[in-house]
Amino acid sequence: MNSLRIEATTFTPEINFDIDNNTLSLFKVSKPANAVEFYRPLFEFIDLFEKEKIKSKIVKELIINIQFDYFNTATAKVIYVLLSKFKRIEEQGVGIVINWFYHLDDEDLLEEGEIMADALELTFQFCPIIEKENKEELGSKS
Repeated sequence: MNSLRIEATTFTPEINFDIDNNTLSLFKVSKPANAVEFYRPLFEFIDLFEKEKIKSKIVKELIINIQFDYFNTATAKVIYVLLSKFKRIEEQGVGIVINWFYHLDDEDLLEEGEIMADALELTFQFCPIIEKENKEELGSKS
C-alpha cells in the first residue's frame, strides 16, 4: 500500500495521506464543483487503509491535520462524513489526533471545527496560525 497524494488546484486542496507516518493532511482551499466526487479517492483510500492497517492492529495512532484557508458548504458536509470515519476508527482502539488549523482572524473556520468536534464527540487540537507580520507585531509588544 502506497501513500495517497493529490496536488492542490485553484479550487481543490492538497491532500497527503502518508501511511509511513500515519498522517493525513488537507491544505489550502476546498470548493470543488462536486465535493463528493473530488473526495471519493480519499474515502476509498481510507477504507483500504482501515482494512489493511487498522483491522490488523498495525496502527496505534493516526494524525489528521486540517488546514484550510476556505471551504464551501459541500466540503463541510464531506469533512463531517470523513471525520465520522475516523470516529469509527477511534472506536477500534486507534488514537486519533485532529489538528484543526485556523487563522487568528477567521472565527468562522474555528467555529466550524468546534461544531464538528462537538457533534462527533472527537477531540480537536485547535491550532491558531499567526501570520508573519502578526508575529513581528506580537514580538515587539513585549
